[in-house]
Amino acid sequence: MAEKRFSGPVEGLDPAALAADYERAERFDKLRVGTLAVYYRDGFRVKAVPFARMQRAFIRVQQVRGRMCCGEAAFFYYRLVFLVDGKEICDNMSENEKAMDAALARLHEMAPEVPVGVAKEA
Repeated sequence: MAEKRFSGPVEGLDPAALAADYERAERFDKLRVGTLAVYYRDGFRVKAVPFARMQRAFIRVQQVRGRMCCGEAAFFYYRLVFLVDGKEICDNMSENEKAMDAALARLHEMAPEVPVGVAKEA
């Protein structure tokens, strides 16, 4: 079987260790949180965002207004965003708010050094 490859900021990490971590990572909707990194699908690739490279993690809530034959409805999408090297990456979208909250809580449990939530202004 071919070795699993990961894209993203994974320079200097052992691919075999990442693959083993990916296999035993806990799943939250389309996202996996392991002991080394967070994993998600981006097209045909699996991206890994190591905890050591994260500067911040937060959830962005997006409201979409839908017009239907009988009126309007509001839909909410929850996006888990990671800040790496000053750039937002992994804009992973889900309709499941509980799954995204649980993923963020698990991330904070696995990597307490990574700030979670929106940064407070000075």
